[in-house]
Amino acid sequence: MQQPSNRWKRLRDAALDRAQRNAFEPFSLLYPTYLVACVIYLSGFLYLSFVSQGGELSFARAAVILLVAIAGATIPLLTGSVVTLHLVSQRMRRLMGDSV
Repeated sequence: MQQPSNRWKRLRDAALDRAQRNAFEPFSLLYPTYLVACVIYLSGFLYLSFVSQGGELSFARAAVILLVAIAGATIPLLTGSVVTLHLVSQRMRRLMGDSV
């Protein structure tokens, strides 16, 4: 089998680089969003479990409960998205590494 030409290698590298920039970089915002959702969920859960024992329902406590519920609902959605993005990004990096 013939070795690929230098022109073909450059074209392949350029296409992979463009795909990396256009497909994965816009979704890199998912990583910090996932981290923030996890931190809000865990800190709110710990607050509601240990610090806020009983008592009346105030506006601040209702806001914390609502925020924790929203974060808890988004974590499963974000987990699937982040894992998929990471796996596909790793595959793309491996493809880009093979071309060198």
